[in-house]
Amino acid sequence: MALAAGDAFADALEDTPSGRAAVRFGLPALVGLLAGLVSLLRLWLGNHDALTQVVWAEDGVFPLCVRKAGFLTCLVDPFAGYLLALPRLVAGVVAALPLSSWALATNLIAAGLAALACGFAFYWSRRFGLGWLASLVIALLPVVAPVVGLEAINALGSSYMLLLYVSTLVLALPVAFDAGASRTVAIWHWPTVIGIALLLLVTTLTIPTAGVLILLIAVQLVRRAIPRRAALLWVIVIGLGLVAQWWTAAHAAKPRAIAASWDSFTGWVNSLPETILTYWPGMQLGSYDFFGVFPVTSLAWTGALVLLALVVGGILLVSFGGDHGVSIGLLLLSGVVIGAVPTIIGGSNNRYFVVPLLLWGAAALIALDPVIRRSRWWITALIVALIAVAWSPMFAASWFRTMPAPPWQDEVTRIENSCKADPGKMERIIFSPYWPPNWGDALSEPTHPDISCLEVWKWQ
Repeated sequence: MALAAGDAFADALEDTPSGRAAVRFGLPALVGLLAGLVSLLRLWLGNHDALTQVVWAEDGVFPLCVRKAGFLTCLVDPFAGYLLALPRLVAGVVAALPLSSWALATNLIAAGLAALACGFAFYWSRRFGLGWLASLVIALLPVVAPVVGLEAINALGSSYMLLLYVSTLVLALPVAFDAGASRTVAIWHWPTVIGIALLLLVTTLTIPTAGVLILLIAVQLVRRAIPRRAALLWVIVIGLGLVAQWWTAAHAAKPRAIAASWDSFTGWVNSLPETILTYWPGMQLGSYDFFGVFPVTSLAWTGALVLLALVVGGILLVSFGGDHGVSIGLLLLSGVVIGAVPTIIGGSNNRYFVVPLLLWGAAALIALDPVIRRSRWWITALIVALIAVAWSPMFAASWFRTMPAPPWQDEVTRIENSCKADPGKMERIIFSPYWPPNWGDALSEPTHPDISCLEVWKWQ
């Protein structure tokens, strides 16, 4: 009851101009600030030196590319066979800073991006009509979900996950059209439409999987949940992004290896249950001896049944659900496609499960929102506390994500000393976690860790 009263108070507060500004923009800003701090905290808890000693993989090689070849050249240079626009844009800022500050700079900027994404997710969820608690958790999922701490937390190279999550939320949760209502945003208002178009363009130029967003637009257009002119513009910008991704992939010096197979598909399906169980860290499926004596084996078709439930449930909700039901169904189906496509064509990877888990978590919160609103405050507080305790073993980011390998300041010193001893040699900068693998054989210039000492000397 107290939660419903809190939502009613927030609604009433929005009826005044000053209150509207405070609720619509002040609260999202606070949520964003909280998200950024949590993102940094998880790194710090994993390793107190991580913020100043870990330059994560492409978070370092992209600024290095800018130092070697210039911002515009590196902005369009393929990485793994496709464009990564947002991390490349940020690399231009990092490259302008002293080499020794790259670790702290990349971590602070990554936290800033998380703050922007999470703050906007809260703003949009509230405009859609969700309660403040459901909106808050949906907004914070990208920084608090256990699976994020394995590798993706606070990494610029993983910022595409934030883009996909927010873009999918925007299209799956269309706000009301009534421009005069105090709690709605007129989605057909051109500043809003253009802002969403820019978001979708950056998302598609960062990750080609964003092509799935066209399906969401189509569904919402059929439902008349979004205006035709807005839908047309959004499809055009996504299409332009996909054309740019196709052109890049077709002309990449080292194109992305695509090896779709039945084994990769079944591997993805079989991984679904245990991945979902990361929402309760420590739980897993598999064969084991109960009390060390009794053999127990899980059903071999568990993954297929989970996939079937997600797909069938999503289709039914999109076909027959109300506004919230359709949104839930779209989030379920989007998570399936966003997770399946890269895994099937490129093999299993924990990163490919992050966005699906976030979207499925958001879907669950939308479904539970009416229950949360009706619950007594102490019951909700108890459940939130239990979830926090359950997630606590995985709250600190993993050792893999936070272990300096090598420590960045040591690596900078090594490069400086090596180049002073022989200014004409070629050096190779190593980023965490001892990245890139195979000494950069999978990378091509200028996005490559090799660097001339003559270049390094000019930087000092």
